[in-house]
Amino acid sequence: MAIRVVTFDADGTLWDFPAVAVEGNQRLIDELHRRHPDLTAGVDDFVAIHRRILDDSPDGSSYAGMRRAAIAAFVAEHVGDVPGLAEEMADAFFAFRDSADRLYPDVEPMLAALSDELVLGVVTSGTTRWSRTSIGKHFEFWLAADETGLRKPDPRVFHAAATAAGHRTRGLVHVGDEHGSDIVGAKRAGARAVLIDRDGSVTERDGADAVIHSLTELPGLIDRWNREEVEGIGVGPHPEPWPEGEHLDVELLAGGDRRNVADRYRYWTREAIVADLDVRRHPFHVAIENWRHDLNIGTVVRTANAFAAEAVHIVGLRRWNRRGAMVTDRYQHVHHHDTVEELVAFAVERGLPLIGIDNLPGAEPIESTDLPRECLLVFGQEGDGLSVEIRPALDRILSIAQFGSTRSINAGVAAGIAMHTWIRQHT
Repeated sequence: MAIRVVTFDADGTLWDFPAVAVEGNQRLIDELHRRHPDLTAGVDDFVAIHRRILDDSPDGSSYAGMRRAAIAAFVAEHVGDVPGLAEEMADAFFAFRDSADRLYPDVEPMLAALSDELVLGVVTSGTTRWSRTSIGKHFEFWLAADETGLRKPDPRVFHAAATAAGHRTRGLVHVGDEHGSDIVGAKRAGARAVLIDRDGSVTERDGADAVIHSLTELPGLIDRWNREEVEGIGVGPHPEPWPEGEHLDVELLAGGDRRNVADRYRYWTREAIVADLDVRRHPFHVAIENWRHDLNIGTVVRTANAFAAEAVHIVGLRRWNRRGAMVTDRYQHVHHHDTVEELVAFAVERGLPLIGIDNLPGAEPIESTDLPRECLLVFGQEGDGLSVEIRPALDRILSIAQFGSTRSINAGVAAGIAMHTWIRQHT
């Protein structure tokens, strides 16, 4: 199965936690010395207490809780009973830990090179708060053991990661630096596993699907795996003599075309496909609000491509889950608007009526409504529906008839129904 989800261990894989811990410990002791000049204990004394608590705590204990316990024990033993001091020092340590993530130099180049079609997440036993890190924006989810109650190598944490990504575990690859937790756990769950070995100390795979020495090797590795996965899809090299035409891709003619495209576009360049679609697109646009990385956006893009919509507009967050698009976003015009106001301005400039699709009170049934030939169909995010910001700007709001017990249908399904209604009325 092709790789669609990539999860990472955090400490030792994305950043150098030992360096952060050493500096954090020193800052803790320095601050205590500043407040209590008579303090004689140092970093080594704190580390000894921390190790003792780690050794004495039951398996599965919270790492954050154990560190807080170590700080409290150190303060009690070497400073005395100072109300609130231990809690203040612990909060300061974790604030520093979150802000000083000490990324390895290969992390950001790797993230920039990974395909936008991949869903990225973190599976960690560490305590860093991802929203405060410099790279948190790249990840769709972050499963920390202290919050989930699941600690690697428990395979359930990898099943949870696949569920969070909306995919199967067989389509997930986990990257980590520890064999016992990262590799064993991922393989038990049926996922692939990649061991990162920066110092070259690993002599054999020992169960890992691959061993890499830099995270910059990861994008190429995943691309190779995915190419191998689709070798049986599409068509092989074109028999000679080759057809001629500027719309044809010489590399595809020679190596085969494994893309998810209609047969008439086999061996065509991407630019030629887009140009051909541009003369046949229908004059309706589709917009969807993306305030929470809505997983339905990929489905909407794929459906819009199938019905040859003029364009898809995404309002809100720029990053969206491309998995459901099945690469159709390469052939479909997709525009981004930071705010609802920008989308409305676009529609006014083009003279496009804004047609909202939601089962709000007073909405007209789409089944008995004539849609304008040129229009912009607007859908809200999954769950909340159309936002209160966009509702006043809508020319009409239409609902889709439902006959079961649920309040609403999936946003991606609703978009498909609305687009097909337009097709039935105007083609």
